[in-house]
Amino acid sequence: AEKLGLPQVSYAAEIKAEGNGVVVKRLLEDGYMMLKMQTPCLITCVKELNNPRYMSVSGIFECYSKPLAIYDYETLKDEPLIDPDTIGLKGSPTNVYKSFSPPVKGAGMMLEGADKATVDQLIGILDGKHII
Repeated sequence: AEKLGLPQVSYAAEIKAEGNGVVVKRLLEDGYMMLKMQTPCLITCVKELNNPRYMSVSGIFECYSKPLAIYDYETLKDEPLIDPDTIGLKGSPTNVYKSFSPPVKGAGMMLEGADKATVDQLIGILDGKHII
């Protein structure tokens, strides 16, 4: 939307067409925000906005006979909005310097019983690891 100069809103929970635009109910942590936007615009939605319908068997078979167009860089390179310096890795505003998996946590320990000896054992383990 930014590259195309379009207004955008995210977390849409409800969308209503109104005149030449749309009214969007945007989901926030503690409530909603109502926004009115002109079209064309980009709206990203929360998954609860709609219940997806399932494809029919005839629709699935019909898909196989439809043409499939693949748009890669070679196909779109002559479009005015496609600039090699602003797409792909070169044009990304994000640079990943390091990627790693978090360390694997150690195996858990199960203590049996609910008596004073078990509690004392737990306190000893936590004290030995300097947790308490």
